Amino acid sequence: MKKLSLVLALFALPLVALPLLAGEGMWMPQQIPQIAEQVKQAGIQIDPNRLADLTGDPMGAVISLGGCTASFVSPDGLIVSNHHCVFGSVQANSTPQRDLITNGFLAKTREEELPAAPGQKVWVTTNIEDVTAQMNGVLNAKMTDVARANALDARNKALVAECEKPGGVRCTVSSFFEGAQYLRLTQSELSDIRLVYAPPRAVGEYGGEVDNFEWPRHTGDWGFYRAYVNGQPYHPKHWLKLSTAGVNEGDFVLVAGYPGRTFRYKTADETRNYKEFTYPQSIRYFTESINLLEAAGKNDKDVAIKNAARVKSFLNSLKNYTSVNEGFTKDKILESRLAREAKLPAAALSDIAKVNAEHFSTRERDLLLEFLLGRGAQIPGQARSIVMTANERTKKDAERLAGYQERDWDRLKQASDRVQRSYNAPSERALLRYFFNEAAKLPSHERITALDEMIAKAGSVDALIDQLLANTKVTDAAERAKMYAETTAQLKARNDAMLNFAFALLPLVQENETRETAYRGAMARLRPGYFEALQKVNGGTLYPDANSTLRITFGTVKGYSPKDATWFTPQTTLTGILQKETGEEPFASPKALLGAAADPAKTKPYIDPELGDVPVNFLSTCDTTGGNSGSPTLNAKGELVGLLFDGNYESIDADFLFTESITRSIHVDAQYMLWVMDAVDGADNLIRELGATPKVP
Repeated sequence: MKKLSLVLALFALPLVALPLLAGEGMWMPQQIPQIAEQVKQAGIQIDPNRLADLTGDPMGAVISLGGCTASFVSPDGLIVSNHHCVFGSVQANSTPQRDLITNGFLAKTREEELPAAPGQKVWVTTNIEDVTAQMNGVLNAKMTDVARANALDARNKALVAECEKPGGVRCTVSSFFEGAQYLRLTQSELSDIRLVYAPPRAVGEYGGEVDNFEWPRHTGDWGFYRAYVNGQPYHPKHWLKLSTAGVNEGDFVLVAGYPGRTFRYKTADETRNYKEFTYPQSIRYFTESINLLEAAGKNDKDVAIKNAARVKSFLNSLKNYTSVNEGFTKDKILESRLAREAKLPAAALSDIAKVNAEHFSTRERDLLLEFLLGRGAQIPGQARSIVMTANERTKKDAERLAGYQERDWDRLKQASDRVQRSYNAPSERALLRYFFNEAAKLPSHERITALDEMIAKAGSVDALIDQLLANTKVTDAAERAKMYAETTAQLKARNDAMLNFAFALLPLVQENETRETAYRGAMARLRPGYFEALQKVNGGTLYPDANSTLRITFGTVKGYSPKDATWFTPQTTLTGILQKETGEEPFASPKALLGAAADPAKTKPYIDPELGDVPVNFLSTCDTTGGNSGSPTLNAKGELVGLLFDGNYESIDADFLFTESITRSIHVDAQYMLWVMDAVDGADNLIRELGATPKVP
């Protein structure tokens, strides 16, 4: 406990040595007062300490969609985020006869708003409190790693249950600084969410995968939801004020959001595993999954619509993984880890390396199971979830695995509903065939014995798939809903082929869970000491890795040089869209947009005087990652000037290593949003609700 206290004391020191103007750092809101002077030097005009007040302005307006960030932008619960963040709801409301994916959607009245995708919720962070003492206090140094992990898990659940007891909130306990600190987050949960507006796909995804993670960019990546409570629009205490002044090169900008995961404090051994196995193998799985899903929908629009969200997600992951994979070599990420660790005492790393060696020994099987049971194929994942829910229901709630407690049951059922909207039997068959065949390639010590036996009994992979899909009701939404409420005995009595498949794999799933528990316990024991050593060699300038909790990052609008003799300016314009236009996807803008772009009367009101054109996207030095999608971009006055939606290709490996000269975030300019809403889509009702005035006659 003495060592832990030292670690926390060191983390509390002012972090004055960090090059803040460069943009590095995803800061916890409560850290901002420590660096207030540096934030002022960067150019902010409001009191930086306001950013630590989660219930005040502007932080009270920043919300989570679960995987994306969003923000309230009106007193009537209007929410803005990225087009790709609301895409699931666009897809859920689309049919071949009413293709909202292609044509977009605009509700002119509240009555025209559509239900969001099943399970879509909004979370508003209202409180963050330090619970390190409750989590780490009085842990016996001699306890086994499994016992340590179970003790931490029990304390986590108790703190969450205590927080959620009043009702109406969602609480989580998150680890920071590798387990040296724990914070409990309280979030209000809103569940009645409706789709308000999404531009056509040719605007929201302009450039498609060709331009994804690239610069220059000309993408209209925005969409709107509205939150309701008891059938009436939700009235947030705070909402962001829209700036109509725009931004230009050199301007201060700030991003507030929920970045997912970064890996800047991974050890060299862990980084080597990512480089040599996880990323290359995941790239293979993503590539083949995309090929199979696209082939299934090539001549069938209904199937293409069903597969659209998964294809989009896989394509995004593929490009991300590909860039990071290249960055391991290009930016010498592993070499940087080795150089950093050369400064650390060997004792800080040796035990971690031993634990990792054991953990990586089944990496091929572990990754394949991840794709087979949910990330790639859908129905085996649902069967596993149903079986696990029944198995865990026999325990006391506090003893159930995380993700299968009573608080999670609605989420599991809603995930099941979402699956039905995208389920297609031929697509599922193709994915199962691929991953079953991949399982046959596993090394002998990592075989999935139960699957091997089932394939041998059926006679072939295709024969097994025929049996699984022909003799299951897991593919039926109504039956799945019943299954989630049944006992293990009732599920076994069904003699359902896919449920039997899940039961056959259950011992391996449980074995992996036990191994994972031991791994978590070992790391909870070892990582704080490792992080203390890192802190010492880094001079106190540490911010925590991203972990899906609320963070703040700031920088300036700035270009970059991707290679010799090349300089990218930080803003793109409407003229750039016309220069890219080919009339064929992914560079085929809607005719209405091209007509408005050619009409001076419709462009003049939105022309930026410094650019001499309508601004579209801009770059900043802000430090962001996945999960930040949809994050509001604020100017020095705390006003909304855009939405973060991407990073440049050269910066994707910043999850591992931030490089000041090339790490950039990409934002859609609020002025482009307004221009399309005004001159192209006629969304006058929303423009007025945002506090602006339509300018196009």
